Amino acid sequence: MKKYLVIGNPIEHSLSPKLHNYWIKKNKINAVYDKKLLNEEEIENIFLKIKKREIHGINVTLPFKKLAIPFVDELTTEAEKSQSINTIYNENDKIIGHNTDIAGFELGLRHTKYEVKG
Repeated sequence: MKKYLVIGNPIEHSLSPKLHNYWIKKNKINAVYDKKLLNEEEIENIFLKIKKREIHGINVTLPFKKLAIPFVDELTTEAEKSQSINTIYNENDKIIGHNTDIAGFELGLRHTKYEVKG
């Protein structure tokens, strides 16, 4: 079974596990999505678990969006530009840090019919 997490501090308010587990179950995916309260000292250990594939992916919330950057092997263009990561995964034995906030924000603006340029 694959394991996914959202990490943060605080984290108890997060609805991510409820949302993601709904879709995991609906699509019959052999996985589970949990939340984990972390302190800064625990970040490195989480990355070791990704490297070992004990955890298959992580979503990151405050205060770790910038603090997690030194622990990834590579940043996507979006993460590099924003200097912030909210998604972490293992690809070809490299830990990748990505940022989906930019696209999500832009999509929200488009739904209000606001023209996004540049």
